[in-house]
Amino acid sequence: MDGKSFRILVICTANICRSPMTEALLRAAAETRGLDVSVDSAGFLTQDEGATPVVVDIMGERGLDISSHRSRKVTAEIVNTADLIVAMERRHVRDLALLANDAVARIDTLGGLVARLQGVGGESPNERISAATATRVASDMVGRGADEVDDPFGKSKRVNRHTADRLTELSQALIAGVFVPRV
Repeated sequence: MDGKSFRILVICTANICRSPMTEALLRAAAETRGLDVSVDSAGFLTQDEGATPVVVDIMGERGLDISSHRSRKVTAEIVNTADLIVAMERRHVRDLALLANDAVARIDTLGGLVARLQGVGGESPNERISAATATRVASDMVGRGADEVDDPFGKSKRVNRHTADRLTELSQALIAGVFVPRV
């Protein structure tokens, strides 16, 4: 990857539940495969808040310590430094596109991108991402869809665990789909 770390940015509403979990899960999946990937997260609502206690506990159960996480608000600058931006909901993708229009080809929902990466060719991660996002249609960005990850904020530990399970699967699939081993 031309000697620099590939940068992934994860976005959710407040940066205190879904995106900190996904940040840790993506980082772990990349480290397991020995990839030079940096992962950060941000949100639209809060600044300098910790991840929710239930999320910290659930990630701790999985061997991932996110107790030092501090939320931050997404800015165009943050978006423009990332090679890939994955969001939890379609509305996040739309808001990010308005915030950083030049980054539209690098922004998608986590679930949508994982689905679109299946069967996509390309030598580099950037080529694979571009090919996958090029298949989007306008209806992929409106309404609600199966590609979205529901917000578990304020819900039971069981619901938060279910969200963590889904994010684990999606994070592993994203890393596998973007970073296809060369033969």
